[in-house]
Amino acid sequence: MQIVENINELSEKIKGGTCVTVGTFDGVHRGHGEILKYLKFVSEKNNLHSIVFTFGSHPRNIVSSGKEDVKILTDINEKAELISEYGIDFLFVQNFTTDFSSLSAEQFVEDFLVEKLKLKNLVIGHDHFFGKGRVGNFDLLNNLSNKFSFNLFQIAAVCNSGFDISSTKIRKSLLSGDIAFANEMLGYKYFLSGSVSKGYNLGNKLGFPTANIELSCKEKLIPVSGVYIVNVFYKSKVFQGLLNIGTRPTFNGQKMQVEVHLFDFNENIYGEQLKIELLLFLRSEKKFSSSEELVMQIRKDRDSAFKYFGRTC
Repeated sequence: MQIVENINELSEKIKGGTCVTVGTFDGVHRGHGEILKYLKFVSEKNNLHSIVFTFGSHPRNIVSSGKEDVKILTDINEKAELISEYGIDFLFVQNFTTDFSSLSAEQFVEDFLVEKLKLKNLVIGHDHFFGKGRVGNFDLLNNLSNKFSFNLFQIAAVCNSGFDISSTKIRKSLLSGDIAFANEMLGYKYFLSGSVSKGYNLGNKLGFPTANIELSCKEKLIPVSGVYIVNVFYKSKVFQGLLNIGTRPTFNGQKMQVEVHLFDFNENIYGEQLKIELLLFLRSEKKFSSSEELVMQIRKDRDSAFKYFGRTC
């Protein structure tokens, strides 16, 4: 899959027409997956290039002018990696600006999709809205498909336990500690990525050394504070461990920290990149009366994690 940020450059790469889908695709969850699979199917059936038209920033963060910032599930690099698994030819990343947001729905379709991307087939989700004021919908696209001679396909919602899967529901699940449900909707394990930075060395003093994580993306959604069972990817290896998200109230901390304790690990990894998969939410953050009480709880957390992984305590 090629990632392109200049639409004129993309226009030069495509010949004979395209099959396109448009959307934010935050999280690239199971519902998005059905759209991408159908996009691939239609493009191959009609010998067309497949294109995902997405945005570098979440549109709501631009339109709301900071009043209603949305924490994202995947940054653009993570999104690209997940989309590439579906065999898509091109990922076009549009810089979502206030000027771009002022385009009418018809103007967007004509100027971007038809003229520049040589649209022949358009695949959309069940709740697709676009253009200034979000007035663009299936009915409008259906009319435009006749005007500009392209085929339109709408993919039904993907349900999970009676609920339509959406990025909004996944965010709510992560913020409530329901990691299992969020992962079920995503179709993979929610993850955080970042580099290991210097911390306060409290973990070492307690006998449970932790790696303090500086997240790669500041806009990434951090789940609710607490302790999690996790998998940690370091270079080509996977380690089991415990993740703590919070301010360390036992030590009167103020700053939100993301720190992970890896089992069976004693390397110096300052500055190294880690990817952390969240498997299970164990408990909420709590202020303990002493460091000794905290250590006792960490041991219980570790025992719970060992049991989860089928290890001997």
